[in-house]
Parts: sequence; C-alpha cells; structure tokens
Amino acid sequence: MIETFRLQYPQEKLLGVAIAFAALLAFFGHGMLRISAEAVASMGGLAWLLIRTSRPTLLVDENGYAVEKSGRESLRVAWGEVRRVRADAAEEALYVDAGDPARNLLVPPRRGFGFRFENSERLFRLVLQNIPREKIEQVERL
Repeated sequence: MIETFRLQYPQEKLLGVAIAFAALLAFFGHGMLRISAEAVASMGGLAWLLIRTSRPTLLVDENGYAVEKSGRESLRVAWGEVRRVRADAAEEALYVDAGDPARNLLVPPRRGFGFRFENSERLFRLVLQNIPREKIEQVERL
C-alpha cells in the first residue's frame, strides 16, 4: 500500500493573510491604491495556486520512498539502498542517508525548518519500521 505525504510550507499561511489584506484594500481603496491592491491580490492568488499545484509529494510503500512532482516521479530510493538513519524520537524527525545527498530524505523537527510533511508523525514511524534496527542511530537532535 502506498501512503502519500504532501510537502507543506508554513509561509503559505502568511501568503493567505497577504492576499486577504490586499483584497480588503482593493475593496475599500480608491484610485491607484485600489488598482495596486487588486494587482497584489491577483499575483498572490496566482502564486498560491502555483504552490498548491506544483507541490512535491513523498510516496512511501513497502519497497522504499519516491518523490512525485506534478504527477511525475522524480526519484525513487529502495529501502535496501539506505545506509543509515539518524532519528530524533522526541521531535519525530529523521534523516535518511541513501548515499547520495540528492536522494536523501529529511523529515524535519517541528520547528526551525521552512517545510514540513503532512502527517509527519506517521511518516516517521513508517520509515523506521522499514529500516533494520542496526541502521538506525538514535540522536538527541538532528
């Protein structure tokens, strides 16, 4: 069974606030303020739409993990290719070393990173259950 974990950006919420603020300015503003606010709201809405449609998704199954972008798989790593995993149980964060930095996987701690995976707690458990114990290194902090 394949489980999917979409990438989330905390900044996306801030973009929503900016769009709402620009829409309010466009509604209540006059002249150049209104035109400028309409332009900002429109560009913000377009940026939000692009972020939503081009967001990478992590696919995890019994064979390994893959990254899918815009409906196309961009990389795949089999569980057997994983060299080691550094896991921070307190933060439910981990770093999967697949031997090539471009193919490694980071499930970041709850704070301090510009992205998260939805349902990252489930992702943490799922990765660890597919890796042999001797390859897992428990750490206090990633």
